[in-house]
Amino acid sequence: MCISSKGRYGLRAMVELTASAETGKLLKSKEIAARQQIPAKYLEQIISILRKNNLVLSVRGAEGGYRLSRPPEKITVYEVLTSLEGELSILEQDEMNQLGRQKTFWSELDEQVRSFLTVPLTDFVKKSDTSVFSKDIMYYI
Repeated sequence: MCISSKGRYGLRAMVELTASAETGKLLKSKEIAARQQIPAKYLEQIISILRKNNLVLSVRGAEGGYRLSRPPEKITVYEVLTSLEGELSILEQDEMNQLGRQKTFWSELDEQVRSFLTVPLTDFVKKSDTSVFSKDIMYYI
């Protein structure tokens, strides 16, 4: 399993939207891109996917922008990543069926990864803020 730049940038955007959720302020994609150092065109593609998966809402107009579709404590890192990356799994499904007795091990590992990622955005932001490298945080699995 590898989390691509799309997943990492998507999480950065969601962190930015989580910060603005307290004030209710809408954020423009240019603001998010500048603050999180994400290429603006790429961010538009990412936000489009997040919108289609009902994680982000957009408001049109001069005062428009983006906001989270639900409170940040109700959106998980796992939801964000699966919306951008597709199903996150250690092995392909057809490989899982051929593992025989090892299937239990790999299934349990898959479940542990899923459990680890099923953390609300608010907790992810807290962990990011307490990190020594808070701006450059990167999770590898």
